[in-house]
Amino acid sequence: MSRYSKRDRLIEKPEQISRDSTKERIEMFFCLMPVFGLIPSALALIRQRSSRKVRDVSQVAIALMLTWAIAYGAMGGVPTEGETLQVTAELMKATLSSGYFALCMYLMYRLYRHQAIALPSLKIFSERNESRSVKRDQKTDN
Repeated sequence: MSRYSKRDRLIEKPEQISRDSTKERIEMFFCLMPVFGLIPSALALIRQRSSRKVRDVSQVAIALMLTWAIAYGAMGGVPTEGETLQVTAELMKATLSSGYFALCMYLMYRLYRHQAIALPSLKIFSERNESRSVKRDQKTDN
């Protein structure tokens, strides 16, 4: 007989742990790779066989990469006169790139911990689209 009660011996699993297959998780990790994750992300979105979770992570990865690329490109086109402005612009670009890399690593950590991977702005945008489609479906039903 154990000295612990039966309730204490049961292992409780956190609710956020999902039952993703190993193949899906590896594919999601590849999608979240900074810069180079664009290729597996695009392939996951194009293929119809990818699961919904992989496609969601791919959308997040592509949105992050495009945001970084647009911001980095916009900073590269700023005309600078003098060394002070040039150094400042280069520091801003380096900070932006480091932040992008760190955010990708953070999302990979969240994936490792079986937590949700989403950007708040994408979540708001997708909720708007879903509410519009629900309203449109309700209008067609009437």
